Amino acid sequence: MKDKQRKYAVKLFQKTIKEYPDYTEEEFVKDVETHLMSLPLTPNNYFDPYSLWSALHELWRVLNMSMHDVVEYSGLKMSKFATRYCIPYRTLQAWCDGTNPCPIYIKIMLCELLGLIRKTDR
Repeated sequence: MKDKQRKYAVKLFQKTIKEYPDYTEEEFVKDVETHLMSLPLTPNNYFDPYSLWSALHELWRVLNMSMHDVVEYSGLKMSKFATRYCIPYRTLQAWCDGTNPCPIYIKIMLCELLGLIRKTDR
């Protein structure tokens, strides 16, 4: 998935999840595919439908993970995770217990670093 495609998908997710809390994975994938299929095919925006579909499912899974799950996946204790990624411990605590939401761009970056999602094509 190219950076531009991922950026569009994340923007769509953020906008729609606020309007419709029951937004499903199938609706998300369908909405993004509809947008991408409407683009004229050129060498610059060509995409493989299977890899796009798989990348969208990865992205959906990560966007719906809690920060507690991300920290747990790393195998580190919360204090070690905070130190490792230079996140203030209290901030990480607030993200994990749901007091404050973790910004999506940080969650995506951490998930890429941990190997939960593939890095974008350049």
